[in-house]
Amino acid sequence: MPMKAAIYCRLSEEDKNKQFETDDSVSIQNQKTMLLQYAMEQGWELYNIYSDDDYTGADRRRPEFNRLLKDAQQHKFDIVLGKTQSRFTRELELVEKYIHGLFPVWGIRFISIVDNADTANKGNKKSRQINGLVNE
Repeated sequence: MPMKAAIYCRLSEEDKNKQFETDDSVSIQNQKTMLLQYAMEQGWELYNIYSDDDYTGADRRRPEFNRLLKDAQQHKFDIVLGKTQSRFTRELELVEKYIHGLFPVWGIRFISIVDNADTANKGNKKSRQINGLVNE
């Protein structure tokens, strides 16, 4: 059975490329395209795309972020896939709580493509923590 991946995208800046309020920003579209392609190359099944537009990485009230966490806890997918760790969160506390704490307990693997974070690779926990500090 193929692994199920949940894609998470986020953009914080007000994006001037948006024609309508409801349109995804170009950056979000690019993130989705990149992540979908990566998931397909790995042979993973797409569970869902969670996308928060116009939210900062320090905002804990991001609706799609919280929906992703709820679905992760219910183990609806195996992998959280993002462009960078900072798209997921800019708070070191949340990196520790979810990426290093609850995700492993829930059996969820966290991967971010650009900064090569992958919780299946035990050797890069320190670099994820350093990323977390820099992102904050």
